[in-house]
Amino acid sequence: MSRLNKGHQLFSACRRLSNVKLVESDARTNQHPVPQTRAASSAVENIRQARPSLDQPALNLDDSGFKVPEKATQISTLQNGMKVATENSYGQFVTIGLFARVGARFDDGFTPGISHILERMAFTGSRKYPSRADIMADLDQYGGLVDCQVHREVGMYTLSVLANGLEKAMEILADVTLHPHISQERLEAAQTAVMFHLEDLDMQANQDLRLADVIHQAAYGDRGLGMPRLCPDENIRSITNDELVRYLQAKMCPENLTLAAVNVDHAEFEQLAQKYFGSEEPTWGSRATGTIASPESETPALYQSGFVKDDRKMERAVVHANQLPDVSHYSLAYRSCSYRDEDDFVATCVLNTLMGGGSSFSAGGPGKGLYSRLYTNVLSRHHFAMSAIATNYPYADSGLFTFNGSCAPAELGRLAEVMSAEVGRLAKDPFTEEEVSRAKQQMLSLLFMNLESRAINLEDIGRQVLELGLREGGQQLRQKIIDVTVDDITRVARSLFSSPPSFAALGDVTALPSHEKLLQIAHESTQP
Repeated sequence: MSRLNKGHQLFSACRRLSNVKLVESDARTNQHPVPQTRAASSAVENIRQARPSLDQPALNLDDSGFKVPEKATQISTLQNGMKVATENSYGQFVTIGLFARVGARFDDGFTPGISHILERMAFTGSRKYPSRADIMADLDQYGGLVDCQVHREVGMYTLSVLANGLEKAMEILADVTLHPHISQERLEAAQTAVMFHLEDLDMQANQDLRLADVIHQAAYGDRGLGMPRLCPDENIRSITNDELVRYLQAKMCPENLTLAAVNVDHAEFEQLAQKYFGSEEPTWGSRATGTIASPESETPALYQSGFVKDDRKMERAVVHANQLPDVSHYSLAYRSCSYRDEDDFVATCVLNTLMGGGSSFSAGGPGKGLYSRLYTNVLSRHHFAMSAIATNYPYADSGLFTFNGSCAPAELGRLAEVMSAEVGRLAKDPFTEEEVSRAKQQMLSLLFMNLESRAINLEDIGRQVLELGLREGGQQLRQKIIDVTVDDITRVARSLFSSPPSFAALGDVTALPSHEKLLQIAHESTQP
């Protein structure tokens, strides 16, 4: 019998059963019971046999021949040394981006915060487009969007347009990155934008960006990875046009660039890349030396275990009808592995997910981390903790595993003790198979959900190709996550304590213990 006929029989049986039950209900009302018919008994049995157990495939479907195709990433190199990476996908939009070795780590030798100014100058004007309005006027007909973000080791300029606007997007991307309009007027506008950005940050309850700057400074000092992503207030007006040109000339050479795209044909994209990026010299001319600006060679990461306090006052009453309470922020950090460490990197990411955490208020469920250690052992047990979250920052030759929290200023000492106690458990308490399995499943879910986004997929392609010279796809990473064991998690957790911790605090830090006391608390928390 065909599956379709079985379905019709099952549907008919359900209807017969419903009719019988309706008769029984009417009969109860009239106190005249009606005996169950033989047809009804047969229908119930048919349903019972047709419905599979929840742990079995529905309708015995054979899915052995079904496989999710792995999207291939194609990589090539232009004649000038610039890498080109693409992944063809589906949909009507394409997303392209230029990834460069610029950022806070490479600001060494220049005014700290120069890369923040550079970020705010992006897409504000170029040789062919006098203003941002002119750029957007050409992109609007293709539904275009632009963005620029500069992190510690990489900066990225991205555009999304309808597929028929690919060449126009390439033309604009090349013009704004290789021929930006650098003038005193543009510089002053960018400096003002940075000032507004910093003022806005000070009015927010979320201080992740500022806290990340101070904990990196504590861990790595005033050079390399310790240099600030956010431009210090005193440096904003001291950056000049000449310095910006020298910075671009030193960093934006073809060997330090990767051009990436999602949902394009590789051959077509490579031709456009050669036309717009491979044949023209940038405004600042060629770099004097063609060496690649690798992080290890220019600014090696020197972990030094320090202590930094930023006691700035957060003025929030200006933008809120009801004044938010004063909040102090605390960070405890240990050195971890780099993203090039094939043995420990993925296991460290799983450990990050296992520790989890978040805010004391969450509208989510287990999928948002409510079973993670920082939720169950810190936020759920200590009412004064407003947030507690673990974050791993991997870099080319180092890594920083941070445990951040926030509370009322008077509770800062208690928060430091609670956070150290929970982190110390990593050194002495065993991990269970259940919590490791849960962290792996959550990480897999987040991985593939994020890779569905064109923008995130583009960033993953661009950063991997720029920093590693290759791209590992979702299926390769999936297998690496699945292969992580309890022993791997135990090993990477114990390795965090091979170097002394770093500490940082932001806001009202009056109640924060001294550096010596914090070191003592952290040491005692790891003892049996």
